[in-house]
Amino acid sequence: MECNNICDECGSNLCDECVYWCNRCDHALCDECSYWCADCDDRICTECAERCEECDDRFCPSCFEEHECVDIRMAAYTNPYQGRPVREPFTFGLEIEVGGWHDTERMKDSSLIAGWCTDGSLHHDGALEYQTQPMTMDDLPSIVRLVSGIDPDNDNSQAGGHMHVSRTPKQTPSRWYWALTALDKEQCEKLNMRHMTNSRWCELTHGHYNGKATAINDQHAATIEFRTFGPWWKDTANRLAPAVNYMHTMWRFFQRHPLYSLKRDDIIRMSRTACRNAIPAKHEEVNA
Repeated sequence: MECNNICDECGSNLCDECVYWCNRCDHALCDECSYWCADCDDRICTECAERCEECDDRFCPSCFEEHECVDIRMAAYTNPYQGRPVREPFTFGLEIEVGGWHDTERMKDSSLIAGWCTDGSLHHDGALEYQTQPMTMDDLPSIVRLVSGIDPDNDNSQAGGHMHVSRTPKQTPSRWYWALTALDKEQCEKLNMRHMTNSRWCELTHGHYNGKATAINDQHAATIEFRTFGPWWKDTANRLAPAVNYMHTMWRFFQRHPLYSLKRDDIIRMSRTACRNAIPAKHEEVNA
């Protein structure tokens, strides 16, 4: 039998007897790339499936809002963007972990910093995590300057620097999954990304988009969180502008294309182009 169908998730060729269809969006699927809704038993694709962080089951969008864990899930999340005006659709925010003693007054006095707290993953005295305000591209020079001055008294390489970008219906985790897979190890290093390493805190796994051990965390209501980024401090400040410019370019690219209009190869090609354009030529690279 001829393989007249292609899985919209992994690109595998499928015959009429092997192909499945998402009951929500009619995406073609192979058996390995499809899920069953835990409530209504509809077959669903990655983009339509919602995974509950509490019970680990997957649901179609309508059942997800009604299942019994919903009250727990919503109570556990505090929206940091609530009530904050934005000047343009794209905003980004950083979680800046500093793993030792540092100039806390400089950080806390900055208008870009919304709050700070201790973090269970930071074990040295003086360590803090800072959360920024939602920022636009106009704030990029200021946050680079702030990051350039972070100089803790010990090695900061084990800290993290998660980035949040504003959520819209077109900013799906599966689109971003294909964007990140397009980057090689050298490109990731220049963007301060570490999902190409063996770090257990940012595994890039197809269909796994929730929790602390994932590169793309899709559990927040107002943002998508990218946990792949390493710490932001004086040693990585020169990578911050390229990283934000790359994320901004891909965000705009996804915004211009309706859902299901992009193939995997379209995203991969655009991601590689966006990365090349974001990373300065070698002779222009300087530490901020």
